[in-house]
Amino acid sequence: MKTVGQILQATRNAQKLDLKDVSRITRIRDRFLEAVEADDYSQLPSGAVARGFIRNYSEFLGLKPESILAVFRRDFVENEAGQVVPRGLAQPVSEVSLWTPRTTIIAIITFIFTLFGAYLIYQYRVLTGPPPLRLVAPADKLETTDTTIEIVGITSPEATISINGDLVVLEKGGRFFLRLPLTDGENTISIIATSKSGKTASQIRTIIKK
Repeated sequence: MKTVGQILQATRNAQKLDLKDVSRITRIRDRFLEAVEADDYSQLPSGAVARGFIRNYSEFLGLKPESILAVFRRDFVENEAGQVVPRGLAQPVSEVSLWTPRTTIIAIITFIFTLFGAYLIYQYRVLTGPPPLRLVAPADKLETTDTTIEIVGITSPEATISINGDLVVLEKGGRFFLRLPLTDGENTISIIATSKSGKTASQIRTIIKK
């Protein structure tokens, strides 16, 4: 697999460009360009400078900078001093790892308590807040020639549902169905879900029978 320097040098040669001309146009010193083409990043001040030179050089040659930088990251890495070195020479052994068996146990315990706390908050909102109410059908402002309309929705299994003042029996999972007769013109349908704590959620549907 070709390195960044090999790709850039081969592209420049294919375009029959002299390194001094590239230096003049890109305003990158020719010795730095030579270092990049030789994959000798010890000649550059830092990794940030190296990436900047690679980006500018790639753009000048009509290459995709992100692709070339991906090759660079594949082969090289910055050490603690900010210098670019080949992967495997960055001395990762000397780095202090913050991830230990103790931190793993702490992270697991924290995660469990977070889940438990979220569950308690959810249960509290279910018990004290209005029940969920979602109408599947019909759509609001629906125009129809049918003489009846079917109301379909979902709420909490613990809630009670009334449609236009009449209680509706909930099916498994809190689903409810009811078919209502329609009169000519505008029909208003009121759906109210009531929780055990007395909190309510409501929706209104207007159906127009032609």
